[in-house]
Amino acid sequence: MNDQVEQVKQKVDIVEIIGERVALKKAGRHFKGLCPFHSEKSPSFIVSPERQSFKCFGCQEGGDVISFLQKYDGYSFLEALELLAKRVGITLESYRPSSQDTYRRRLQEILSLASEYYQYLLAKHERGEEAREYLKSRGIGGEAISQFYLGFAPNQWRSVSDYLVKKKGYGEEELLAVGLTIRSEAGRYYDRFRGRIMFPLKDHKGVGVGFSGRTLSKETTEAKYINSPETILYSKSRMLYGLWENREYIRKEKTIVLVEGELDVIPSWQAGVRHVVAIKGSAFTEGQAQLMARYCPNVIMSLDADPAGQEAIKRAVIVAEQLDLSIRVVQITEGKDPGEVATSNPRRWREMIKGSVLFWDYLIESACRANDAKTGIGAKNIAAEVIPALSQITNSVVRAHYVSELAKRLSVPEESIYSEIERSIKRKTLNSLKQTIGGIEGGRMGRREEVEKYALSLVLQFYPKIGIHLGKLKVGWLETAGVAKIFEQLQAWEAKSEFKIQAFSLSLPAELQPTVDETYLKDLSETIDPEREWGKIVGEIKEMYVRDELKKLTQAITMAEKKGDPIEELQAKFASLSGILRLE
Repeated sequence: MNDQVEQVKQKVDIVEIIGERVALKKAGRHFKGLCPFHSEKSPSFIVSPERQSFKCFGCQEGGDVISFLQKYDGYSFLEALELLAKRVGITLESYRPSSQDTYRRRLQEILSLASEYYQYLLAKHERGEEAREYLKSRGIGGEAISQFYLGFAPNQWRSVSDYLVKKKGYGEEELLAVGLTIRSEAGRYYDRFRGRIMFPLKDHKGVGVGFSGRTLSKETTEAKYINSPETILYSKSRMLYGLWENREYIRKEKTIVLVEGELDVIPSWQAGVRHVVAIKGSAFTEGQAQLMARYCPNVIMSLDADPAGQEAIKRAVIVAEQLDLSIRVVQITEGKDPGEVATSNPRRWREMIKGSVLFWDYLIESACRANDAKTGIGAKNIAAEVIPALSQITNSVVRAHYVSELAKRLSVPEESIYSEIERSIKRKTLNSLKQTIGGIEGGRMGRREEVEKYALSLVLQFYPKIGIHLGKLKVGWLETAGVAKIFEQLQAWEAKSEFKIQAFSLSLPAELQPTVDETYLKDLSETIDPEREWGKIVGEIKEMYVRDELKKLTQAITMAEKKGDPIEELQAKFASLSGILRLE
């Protein structure tokens, strides 16, 4: 089976697979783009068609095409392998899943059975009567209940857990692992969701990963909504409720309407606006933005009309701007949330979606509506609200347009707006720099390791020109263990005239592969003179080695003098090494 794994990886075009999810541009022998795993404005994500690997030099995430799909799409190893094998026409041999794959599939089965159980109780059981009446009072009909697989969890301590454990044979710990139960301090297990309408959460592949449950009672002191905890299947930062159910409508409209909760999605769907999803969690995340960007380039935001909802829109735009998503905003002036508008006046809701405005127009308009631009304090408040957001605009033409618009509204020169934008950018840069310095203090790559890895990058990327000069670098001069081991293998490599990076890499132990990826994928200029660079870097490594040895000898001589031991041999070595430095 391992042979087939390698066969699949070699036949698949990693650039094509990743390029379907991340915008990549040719950069020398590699491809480069913005990392999908962390926020960045300058691309540091490198994909190598030769190595069939990827590496981000910002967050250090890296691996092969299978690990990319596991990380980006949430597939298990086997799911990713099967997907790729099917794509390149390879029939996999009978494969015994790993214990992790088996465990993951059992958890998925548990969630699927739980969803069916909840749906049955809502649709057909007498215990679901109250829930059916509640949904009816909210205007939610049978078609929507079926579309979104709604269910009901009865107000009992052990309902779904008894069904899954006693009738289906699953273990208590498995139910706990998938978030269906909670363990008390006394060690007893009880249902997490009780007396709630159940909204199954499906990932973008249509696989159940968790639940959201809404209470039926207005009088209860419990939270209105509770959600599955983070598990190996569910991550709220990469979850959009309704994405799977409404994917075809989204593709047709080429737009996503983003709302705040499940009971905003469903009324909107019933009102005819079906390209709609809801965020999970309290904030819009990069992972959610990346999911949306895979389906369409346009987003209409309609979060709640309260201050928290409006602030969430501003934060979301900052995230979306980095992915070149076009953001429009629905202006709800009635003081209601999207679900209430869609339920009470479906036609009005459809009109509001059609009348959505670009975020920047909305931002300036709402700030001017809340403040008097004719007064100094009002103008200051408007500027304070709008300018930090304008500083996020990366397109200079778009920024110039809105600078001009804001300057007219405030009756000030455009230069004043640009000056404030510059100050805002500098403040953010300074804060970011302080955080970065604080975060890497003591953990930064040392100069010696940096130089040694640069030397390895030169060799791996320009072997035809540098291979014949490898002997100039003594492995004993190297301090970085992984680099030293790779250089040992390089100097022992027999087929130097036919050096192929993939063949060489496969000859190395697995623990050295990350270092090969990091150095081979390092972005080196195609215009450098590799032989000249090699000469300089070898000289620097040699000098670092000699200085380090001199430091050790100085300490050894001092210790020997204190003990009364002979120091002549140590002094001779010191003089010899010092002479090397003088010759350099």
